[in-house]
Parts: sequence; structure tokens; C-alpha cells
Amino acid sequence: MIDRICHIGPALNVQGGISSVLVSYKKLFNLSDEHFLSSYNGSFLKSLPRLFFVCLKLLFGSHKRFEFYQIHTSSYGSFFRKFLISLCLRIRVQKYTIHVHGSEFDKFCSESPSILKHLIRHYFRKAEVIIVLSSEMEVFLKSFDSKLVRFETVPNPGENIAVAPVELNNRENSVRLIFSGRFGNRKGVFDLLKAYNSAVFSVPVKLDLFGDGEINKVKECVQQNSKKDTISVSPWLKHEEYIKHLPSFDILILPSYAERFSMSLVEALGFGLPVISTFVGGTAEVVEDGICGILHRPGDIEALQKAMEQLVNDKPLRVQMGRAGWERANTKFAGPVVKKKLEQVYASI
Repeated sequence: MIDRICHIGPALNVQGGISSVLVSYKKLFNLSDEHFLSSYNGSFLKSLPRLFFVCLKLLFGSHKRFEFYQIHTSSYGSFFRKFLISLCLRIRVQKYTIHVHGSEFDKFCSESPSILKHLIRHYFRKAEVIIVLSSEMEVFLKSFDSKLVRFETVPNPGENIAVAPVELNNRENSVRLIFSGRFGNRKGVFDLLKAYNSAVFSVPVKLDLFGDGEINKVKECVQQNSKKDTISVSPWLKHEEYIKHLPSFDILILPSYAERFSMSLVEALGFGLPVISTFVGGTAEVVEDGICGILHRPGDIEALQKAMEQLVNDKPLRVQMGRAGWERANTKFAGPVVKKKLEQVYASI
């Protein structure tokens, strides 16, 4: 059944969360390029001809190959493109599901004007099923529209789960911390730098920051940090390179203010790294607080500092949480596990 579904989203080479999920689907489920229709290539204006082509194809092309379409939706521009696409599918009487992504999708829905809220509700009501990444989004959408009842929770697959957790116990006394994400307030990188500046460690520590966005502001903050000699700021790595480097670290830190379902957390757990993150979106359904990582309220710099001190200064705890995270990644987010859930959703439709 899984090869009878067409996925509609951004181009596979676009940097972003949805694209990385679609790339995972392609690899894990052995799908061809024909299983993907892209309506966005990274630029709003340059994507307009592509969107026009997709709409023409859906309106006048053959639909014999696919049972239905899985529309991967995020906020703002992504929603408007996908709403137009859904209209084309409805004209041709084709079924579609909505797969909700986007860390601020709930904010987008809540803050939209009345007429846009009406369009959002209409878009969701016409879907055969709404696929969410965590139960938290299901609760929100039901409160947004009480007529929405058909939901399925399917996590994103981790395509890089290791065959065994990294041996944190064999590492030297120094501890390497990693942050990877867009530099700015939403990902909490400035909170991380403040907490790191105040933290007291019993072993040598190094913090590596990878990302784009407000890179100059981050570098300025680093220069004012008392531990600046132990902090490295680097551009965002290509995903393949990032995955190669990730196992060499000891702890991943992502103190975000908004997340829907963070693949970086899944990837870290998949290698056996403990994580520090926040109680936002679906992170608590990815990371078991106190079992495979430590979660705190977003913006709580003191709690972030204590979490870093606890994991850095307690090697046995670090090893224990890392192994628990690897086990969780295998049982919850491995490709075969996610594929089975998706096939069950497709079969129900």
C-alpha cells in the first residue's frame, strides 16, 4: 500500500524539517521520485511556476497510479499552497490526508483572522484523516475545531539509528556538547550561552554550535562569555556531514521555545546520546524526562544550567540515559516501526 501514495511537500533538496522527513520516507520505504510532488523549492517567487505546474497536473493528469495523496502541511505560505492543491484534488474527487508539521502551526491557526480560520477548518474537514506527530497537536486541533475527529499519531522515522549505542563510558574525561539549529530566540541558543556561562563543571567541557540565522549575534555573545575559549560557532552542516559528526559528541542540547517533533532529538537518541531540551510541542513524547534526557520549561535558564551540570558531572548517569535513549529510538522511531504505523493508516482509508 505504501507505494500507492503520493506525497506533496517541498522539494527534497530544500533545507527544512518537512524535506528531511520526505527524504527519510524515500530511503526507508524505497520510494521513487514519482512518489513526490513538490510545490516549493526554497523561494516563494521562484516556486510559483512549480505550484502552477502541480495544480495543472492534479487537475488534468492521470490519478490511476495513486490511491490517495498525503499533503505535508506547515504554517503560513505552506498552508496556502497546500490549500490550493487540496482544492484541485477535490475537483478531481481524489482523497487526501493532511500530515501536520511546523513548530508554530498552533500559533498560526490561533492568530489567523476569522476568514483564514474558516479556510483552515474547511481544509481539515475534507481530509480523510489528519496525521499528527504527537498527541499534543491532536488536542489542539480538536479545540480549534470540534468537528475534527479522525486523527492518527505517526512519529517521524529516524533513518540513522545506530545498530548499537555509542560507548560513552569509554570516552575521556572531557565532555562535548552540541547544539544544532537556526540561531535565534526560538531555538533557545542565547539561553544556552547564558546557562553555559554560569555552569560549574568538574571536567573539561567544549560546546559546539552549528546553525544559520543570527550567526553574527551569536558570535558577539560568545565573545562576552567567560568560557569563550571552549565554544565553537560553525555554519550549518549538510545533513550527511552532521550525522557523521554527531556520534563524537556526548550530549545534545536543544532549549527550544517551539518544536513540533524534533528530528535532531531523535537522531541524538538513535546514537545513544542523552539530550537536554524543553517541554514544548511533542518533545515530551520524544524524550522521556529523567529517563533518556532532561526537559525543562522554555526560558528557564537556571534549570538549563542545572541540567547541563548534572549530565556533564555525572558520567554514569550520562551513559545510562544514553542507552535508554537508544532503546527508545529503536522501539518508537525506527523505520520499520513508523512504516507499520503508516501502512495501518493507509489500510484504514
